[in-house]
Amino acid sequence: MALSSDPDQAASAERLPLTTIIPRAWIGFGKAPWQCVGLTALTLIVLTGLGVLARDLQESGQRGFEMTGNALLVLTIPASLGPLVSLLRLADQLLPTGAGSEAEASPGKGRPLRWLLRQTTALVLLEGVVFIGGLNVIRILSGLIASHSGVLSTAVLLIGLLALAAWALSQILALPLLVHHGHRPLAAMEHSRKIVQANRIKVLALLGLLLGVNLIGLMGACLGLLLSIPLSALLLMASCRTQTPWDRDSRRNMLPT
Repeated sequence: MALSSDPDQAASAERLPLTTIIPRAWIGFGKAPWQCVGLTALTLIVLTGLGVLARDLQESGQRGFEMTGNALLVLTIPASLGPLVSLLRLADQLLPTGAGSEAEASPGKGRPLRWLLRQTTALVLLEGVVFIGGLNVIRILSGLIASHSGVLSTAVLLIGLLALAAWALSQILALPLLVHHGHRPLAAMEHSRKIVQANRIKVLALLGLLLGVNLIGLMGACLGLLLSIPLSALLLMASCRTQTPWDRDSRRNMLPT
């Protein structure tokens, strides 16, 4: 069967290499474990440090300190994007590749870190607006219907939350795809949606794998997270290296070399 030249059809035909992402992630981690741990530690320090400082300032009881705490809280997420994107980029570079079509360099490798940070910030803002906007729409609709029917209001609330959760799941690969392919935000969101739509069961298995890895990491407190977070980054980046069912070279070289 010939591979279609239609980009949309090609994107929908991509398959997650679920059977190989674990060995690839482990091989990648073994190449530069201290770099992975260092970037993870920096991400956690920024998140927890700024978060704790912001909370202390908010609880100080003085208006000036409270405003400073609110500003710090807003800055926590963008401040953590730098080490997070650096970790994902490192993970993408560490992953082993096979021969043939999969050995091609990812377009994202040629993008400067500053460009990736700008696009990541735009992606986070865009997805945040959609998510918060969706929550507000669900809340308003449920409140308007509640005065007429409590049962219908509850049904609208549940259906809306399920739809929003499904959308959030469809964006699980948006940031890794942005880093790997050098996508812009809307292209990354659309690419992630198409891959998730074509690999629903595998994406649920990937989500379960990520949750399991990080639950084990949480059992080991900070030391556990220093291992589970970079492994999660490697698993996500490995998931971006999809195969096309009709490409024999791609399927033959699924295993790392």
